[in-house]
Amino acid sequence: MISGLLLLGMVGAACYAVVSLPKGARVPLHAGTPEYSIWLPKAVGLAAWLAAGAVAFAALATVTLSSVAANWVTSMRVTLPPAVMCVALAAEVAAIISARKRCGAQSRWPRGSHRQTAGPAR
Repeated sequence: MISGLLLLGMVGAACYAVVSLPKGARVPLHAGTPEYSIWLPKAVGLAAWLAAGAVAFAALATVTLSSVAANWVTSMRVTLPPAVMCVALAAEVAAIISARKRCGAQSRWPRGSHRQTAGPAR
């Protein structure tokens, strides 16, 4: 139940991003460290995050309800799916925040202009 609510939270975060991010925004898909993120177009990136969350949810639900987990401690079957879904939701929100910061930085400093650093007046 809690995992389903977290998946619903991922859907809500994606809907928020669709509305709040500008048209040409790009959303990172984290491939380990931030230096190796893949920046995808907004719709593709948000769909990838939702797909990753849905796959994680389905895989964990299948494993925890199967006979494989029959000998697991009950607390493991109850806490593992929400923990993984919390990480997935946090990663999606971090990607949305990164996309928002990148869009804000680009709109403040248009291509070809450079930020003036403080220095002696000439």
